[in-house]
Amino acid sequence: MDAVQLGPLAIPWTRVQVALALLVLVITGEVLARKVDRRFSPWAYNAVFLGLVGARLGFVLENLPVFAKDPLSVLYVWQGGFDPVWGILAGGGYTLMVVPKHLWRYALVAALLAGLTAGVLFTRGGGGQEVRLPALELSALGGTPVNLEDFRGKPLVLNTWATWCPPCRRELPMMVRLSQEHPGVRFAFVSQGEGPAVVKAFLEGQGLAPEWVLLDPETRVSQALGVQGLPTTFFFDSSGRLVARHLGELSEALLLGYLRVLR
Repeated sequence: MDAVQLGPLAIPWTRVQVALALLVLVITGEVLARKVDRRFSPWAYNAVFLGLVGARLGFVLENLPVFAKDPLSVLYVWQGGFDPVWGILAGGGYTLMVVPKHLWRYALVAALLAGLTAGVLFTRGGGGQEVRLPALELSALGGTPVNLEDFRGKPLVLNTWATWCPPCRRELPMMVRLSQEHPGVRFAFVSQGEGPAVVKAFLEGQGLAPEWVLLDPETRVSQALGVQGLPTTFFFDSSGRLVARHLGELSEALLLGYLRVLR
């Protein structure tokens, strides 16, 4: 399972996993506040907040050259980009400062319960069979037939998108630029449910000229790869094995991170 579907909204499973783990931490803090010491209630909320801030700032620092190009993008948290190690350090440091030593064991229990929740949810959400690049024949924007299996031999970033999708429209220029800056990786932009005229008019209007734009009017790629929402980006190694997938809008920093793993 890659996402939780709420009507038309698809929430990435990893975000649900983190949210539930943090909720367990807050609930445990409230229980401890009633049973042990009332200071555990504000501690839990503040630890969650500072943990999230620390995780975000850590990710930003690790990718500072990218965020320096557009400082406001630090605030685009809906794109993702959190380093859990920095978050744990921030929340743990705060705990050591505000929780008395004789109560540390209770804070540790709360943290362990949250971690256990995340671990159980990860086990349920992850795993499954190996996913391979599907042998589907699509049409390039110019009408040439293209089989996805022909992309094997180089790492491949396969982006499923549509012109009506706002997050797709926002991330596409950045992805096209990075595709030109990383010739060792192929990028294929597979339009879902749209015809050539609509796609061509959109790309020309945006001044974009990706090397590989494929048309999938029957959304066969979405069906084969289990796409639950747009945009979804798939990362295949040179043998056609799926290495990672990302549901939702990608930031430049996140995409560069995926490319490092892909290589």
